[in-house]
Amino acid sequence: MATVEAGKPRVRAMQTAVVDEKGLTFCTGSHKNVARQLLVDPSVELSYWDAADGRLVRVRGEMEHVDDVKLKEHIVDQVFPFLKPVVEAHGHEAIALFRLSHGETRVWSSATGHQPPEVHTF
Repeated sequence: MATVEAGKPRVRAMQTAVVDEKGLTFCTGSHKNVARQLLVDPSVELSYWDAADGRLVRVRGEMEHVDDVKLKEHIVDQVFPFLKPVVEAHGHEAIALFRLSHGETRVWSSATGHQPPEVHTF
């Protein structure tokens, strides 16, 4: 995930916590730089690589901060159980959720690498 801080890109590896009809939801610590960066400038670009298919998908858009305790509970219980001690010690406020629900995807394939990527909006 690439975020923006003071006009410069900041990149880190992130795991998508939830993929559903609402979009792509990410979970991070409320105290972390990524959370602060997204609150100031929600612009992001994500990159997903499928080695088996030889495809790269880049997703660009703006994150929205999501304050949903039930979703946080689901993520802590089912997706990232390593966060249970953090939530037990500091409450659900210790984690922040951000969702990308609208944007643009660019799909590149090693089989069609010489052609421009497919562009889709969602």
